[in-house]
Amino acid sequence: MTRSSEPSLLPSLTLRGADGRIWLQGSTVWLDRDGVRRRIPLEAIVQARVTGASRRSVEIVVRGSGGVPGPVFAITGRDASGAGRIVEAVNGALPERAGRAAAGGAELVEVFPAEPASRRGDPRARAVACAFLAVYATGLVVLAVAGGSAPAMLWGLGVMPLALGLMIVGTAAVALRDRWVLRDRGVRVVAVFERSARRKQYFRFIDQEGVSREILADYAAKRLDGRPQRIEVTYDPQRPQRALAQLRVSALVLRTLGVVVFGLPILAIGLYMVPYQLVTLL
Repeated sequence: MTRSSEPSLLPSLTLRGADGRIWLQGSTVWLDRDGVRRRIPLEAIVQARVTGASRRSVEIVVRGSGGVPGPVFAITGRDASGAGRIVEAVNGALPERAGRAAAGGAELVEVFPAEPASRRGDPRARAVACAFLAVYATGLVVLAVAGGSAPAMLWGLGVMPLALGLMIVGTAAVALRDRWVLRDRGVRVVAVFERSARRKQYFRFIDQEGVSREILADYAAKRLDGRPQRIEVTYDPQRPQRALAQLRVSALVLRTLGVVVFGLPILAIGLYMVPYQLVTLL
């Protein structure tokens, strides 16, 4: 079957992801991410594709021009079947471009401020929070009844150092894991400054497959040749969403000292004040 030269109407589908939302309306793909809303007409799109290890993310590839690839807009999704339906609908509605000039599609993309999202929260996050509160309340009651006032007080006050310690050490552990993975199979590229939003700086680079990708730069990212518009980025070719900027040595040293001097002691205090009290009682 031959495609029409005009775009088809899209079904009303939507996909909410970890970093935004994408939905289809008429002959337009709408995408909210990082406080920005983009209106992407079908005429500007080369293809839609499912990405990620779990096949839950969606990328919308915009037509480039002059041999330069167009931008790629992505949503990290949570639903593989929903991502597949979005991609199938977009690709099935794309118009036939035979005989047309290969003009760029980026200028067809309209950008607006995103409307404030209703923060109902992730159901899984709510479930984890409810489970945590249930365990916390149960432990507090058990210690107050069977352990006395001192263990109950430690349990009640220990949540803050425990949470702070887990945040500091956990963040450092994730960063260390990513840098360890990228050390073995990472690809180094140059990323160029693209935009700022809410005091955050976003850079863009082209991966080995010619796909344009965006990265939120660390504030301590080392600038190439002292130029603030260019940084060096290492990304995982097997999972391009995993990308990290090269950091200044001084920043790495200070962060390591911060974890050792502050993070680990705070975590140890939190572990003593909360779970250790219940373990000794049981």
